[in-house]
Amino acid sequence: MSSRALKKLGGKSLEDELKKLDINVSSEGEQEEVSEDESQPVANQPKFNAFAFLNGDDEDEEEDADEDQQEVKEDSQAKKVVKQPPQTTESSKKKSKKKKKGKGKSRSATPATEKEEEDDDDIDKILAQVKQQEQETKPTIETFDFEEEYDSTLEPFEVYDSNFKNFTTERLKKSLPLLSIKSFKNLDQDQEYKNLFGNSLSSELIEDANSTTSLAISPEVLQQFKKMGKMIRNWGGKDRRSIPGTSRKLLLSKIRDDWLPTQLKSVTMEELSEDDVFELLKYKEDDIEESDLHVKVTKERNLGVRYFRFNKVNDTKSRVANTRFYAATVLTPDPESLMQMLQVNPYHQETLLQVAMVLLRQGDNKATSNALIERALFTFDRSFHKNFHELLSSAENGLVRLPFEFFSNRQFYLNLFRYIVSLGERSLFETALTFCKFLLSLAPAEDPMGVRYFIDFYCIISEEFDYLIQLSKSPLVTCYTRWYSPGIAFSTVLACLHLNKLEDAEKELQRAFEAYPYVAYKLLTDVALSSVAGVKESDFKVTNEVAVSAETYLVRAKLLWQKHLDFLSTNLEKLFQTKHKPTSSYSLFGFFKSNNDESSKESPFNLIRFAILSGENKIMAKLPKSIWTRDDLLEFDVLPPKEEQENLFGSKKICDSLIDYVDQNLLGAIVQENTRRNDLQVSPEEVAALEAAFREAEEPVD
Repeated sequence: MSSRALKKLGGKSLEDELKKLDINVSSEGEQEEVSEDESQPVANQPKFNAFAFLNGDDEDEEEDADEDQQEVKEDSQAKKVVKQPPQTTESSKKKSKKKKKGKGKSRSATPATEKEEEDDDDIDKILAQVKQQEQETKPTIETFDFEEEYDSTLEPFEVYDSNFKNFTTERLKKSLPLLSIKSFKNLDQDQEYKNLFGNSLSSELIEDANSTTSLAISPEVLQQFKKMGKMIRNWGGKDRRSIPGTSRKLLLSKIRDDWLPTQLKSVTMEELSEDDVFELLKYKEDDIEESDLHVKVTKERNLGVRYFRFNKVNDTKSRVANTRFYAATVLTPDPESLMQMLQVNPYHQETLLQVAMVLLRQGDNKATSNALIERALFTFDRSFHKNFHELLSSAENGLVRLPFEFFSNRQFYLNLFRYIVSLGERSLFETALTFCKFLLSLAPAEDPMGVRYFIDFYCIISEEFDYLIQLSKSPLVTCYTRWYSPGIAFSTVLACLHLNKLEDAEKELQRAFEAYPYVAYKLLTDVALSSVAGVKESDFKVTNEVAVSAETYLVRAKLLWQKHLDFLSTNLEKLFQTKHKPTSSYSLFGFFKSNNDESSKESPFNLIRFAILSGENKIMAKLPKSIWTRDDLLEFDVLPPKEEQENLFGSKKICDSLIDYVDQNLLGAIVQENTRRNDLQVSPEEVAALEAAFREAEEPVD
């Protein structure tokens, strides 16, 4: 055994250990002569096995020696009695061969070799003792797992910590069944139509609906598209789910007849390495050491969690499209320019989603808007990484992560959010709930789009009462007080009522009341149309977060509580009569604590994103005025993550945005052109009218 190997095993210098045991070492590294008593081996003493000791034998050496002697006697007696040994396995044959080989050596051994074996025995003993000392001192360091401390914490955290460490890997494992979509077929809206109408809805009728165009396209152009589709291998197929260039199928969308057939992709997808994931979590970590963060990454990896990111195709055509989109939305909003861009770049995701919203606001053209949203979803669907596709198709979507720090990932989040809204408008509530689970599973801790503020609505409407009750008691809700949103709190009461669990409903209502007394008061007065003497709205100290989160539930509460108004009014009246406290006693989420914590008054970004993207005027009206003065409230990228300056120096940049994918020269030219027009102080229409007038004036007069 080399000295390097000895140091690796023992961790200390061999000479130092020999000195501790009063064994002298010469300068040449050879052991000096010892007394005759020490050098002579004990009679019938078996050779010490250091490897057995390293494997964890804790018994005394004397006991091991006695046992070995007894085994040797038994083996020798057995060999004398048994003439024909039974058939042995391959491993036992190898062992027997080794024993025979060892015996041969011992017969021909010289006194010098016996001396070397005795020295080896001493070295093995020393190494074993060193290893034992290390095992006694290191376990507390090597086996330490900071997640075990969080797992032992039962109370929810009131303030978000970096990387949401209270949502441990073990708690994620328990939550996987609630995040699962069960089957990728549940993502197909046609499947819900079949469940609703049964056999009366034929496949021919579904195919006819899928082939209907929603955009203004002429029959001639439509025929050209169909011819082009036949020329591209695997474009659509019979099920409209074939992806060009691969044997995989689309999971979220179907190819429509009025989509331009093309093999070009708008985005690509890659899987992040373990080092990339570590750097991603490290840039926003401010609590634990890097070694502890490695523990979290490793445990997630062992569970099967995988991180992915979409990457924009960064060619010249795409950069021009990005630049023109940026100019038409950020510099000078121009919806007409966006419409023209869509004709030139029919699969530019940002333009598709922005035009879809323009159509809703201006013309209330929901059919065309939904078609554009689905086309944008197709651009992501066709670009799924192989591993991402396999996890999603096997309904293991709870193991997939899409970090919100990457711009194209955020576009996918926005696309899913828009699609959920469009499904709800078409009364496809079961499919919408499945997409809610999918959207939440992509970042269950961060929940950047605020799924916890609206998933309860789709649970109640689609009659998934048991699921909502399980969700409210799962780590997905109980780890942080903010995760127990007003919607989940009060809709869980409704779920119990629908299941005729009256006693559970009363308990859940008391829990919701203690967490959100202000929301309970608004439900009593505005929904149940009742009141309690001595209780008025001024009794509650309402923070910005409470006001906004309360409105996310109150805007749909009347629809949900229509059949149970008597229960609501009766029980809320009792709770206010028995548990109502003065204004200063209510905390942000109940529990009757102080309201002086400034950090609890800040609204989380996912709540603000949901309030803005929901388009509900009542919700947006509750947002503080300071929110509207921010420069990062872009409709296509609301409140994007940003790195602090100190994180950028000496480290890899994590977050990106649309400005990273524009052509700076083209953008500068557009800015100059806009500046020239502003100096003229005339609109483009006025410029065109003036040019026409000049041309008319220059024509010769007859």
